[in-house]
Order: sequence, then C-alpha cells, then structure tokens
Amino acid sequence: MWLFYILPIIAVFFMGVIHASESLEKIRLHWNEHRCNPIYIPFAGYIRPDIGVEENFQHCMNMFGQSIFRFVIDAIMALFKDLLTGLSDISGPLSIFRSMFSKIRNFMLSFAAQTFGKITNSMSSITYIIIKIRDVLKRFVGTGWIATFLANAAIDSAVSFVMLCISIIKGFVYALLAISIILALFQPEMLVLAIVLASLLGSAGFM
Repeated sequence: MWLFYILPIIAVFFMGVIHASESLEKIRLHWNEHRCNPIYIPFAGYIRPDIGVEENFQHCMNMFGQSIFRFVIDAIMALFKDLLTGLSDISGPLSIFRSMFSKIRNFMLSFAAQTFGKITNSMSSITYIIIKIRDVLKRFVGTGWIATFLANAAIDSAVSFVMLCISIIKGFVYALLAISIILALFQPEMLVLAIVLASLLGSAGFM
C-alpha cells in the first residue's frame, strides 16, 4: 500500500531532477542573461563555480547601480533638452527686442551727432560774428555807447545760445536717464554716456 504513495513521489522527484538539469544547462549557456535573477543568485557558485556567489552578487549590484545612474542621467538630459527647447522658443522675441533697441541706439547716436554738429557749426558762426563785432568796435572806438551796446548784445546773444545748447543737452540726458533701466539691460554704453554728461552738467551747476 505504501508503494502506491512512494512510487509517484519518486517519479515526480526524478522528473524534477531531469527538468532541473536541462534548465541548468540552459542557464549555464545563457548565464549573462540569468545571473542577476534573484532565484539564481544564491546558487551562482553551484551553477558557475568559476564565478562564485559573492562575485556574482557584486556584479549584479554594480549593474543595478549603473541602471539607476543611467535613469537619473537620462532624466537630467531630458530636463536640459526641454530647457533648451524653451530657450530656443523665446530666442525669437528676444532677437526682435534686441533689434528694436539697436535701432533706438542708432537713432539716439545719430541725433546726438547731428545736434552736436549743428551746435559746433553755430558756435563757429557766433565766434566769427564776435570777431567781426570786435573789428567794428575797434573802428568806432571813439563812440563808447555804440561799442557798449553792441558788446552787450553780442554777450547776451552768446549767453542765450549757450543756454539753448545746454537745454538741448539736458533734454537729451533726461531722455537717456528716463530709460536708464532699459539701457542698463541692452545698451550700457548709452547709460554710461548719460551718466557722464549728467555729472558734467551737475558739476557745472546746470542740473
């Protein structure tokens, strides 16, 4: 009666041994694919005696760490890719603003050059007129009141013209200082010019 229970158990055991031996050969042939399987890690020394359990465990831990590190690096690279994509999307509007402020700078520089050029030409004309008045006064040196009148008129005209030039320069400086924040971001050289002119006018007592 007991053979009725023992014989099936023995048959199942031998079938399991045969199946395990066949599976073991497959695992040995494809060891690199199965060596980090938690089922086979404790038996690595038996399956591959030349490797050992400890060495196989260290190898699997290194592979696990590399996979985690690769995952983190991929996530960081994806983040930087999204960041670069966002920056490329806003580079177009930034180039438009840069072009606009470049045009404003060129306009201001052109305006300043034309204004100071006209001032220089006018100062030359006034200097020429004052020299002519001086020659005329030398001819009428005997008539003192004519010389005094002409001298006062020339001095008043020169002072008025100088004050007009200073007013124009002050207006230009105030215009630059009004947009000082924008100039500090995009055109710092214009802001430096405005600060220098403002300091000169302030030291001269015109600010």
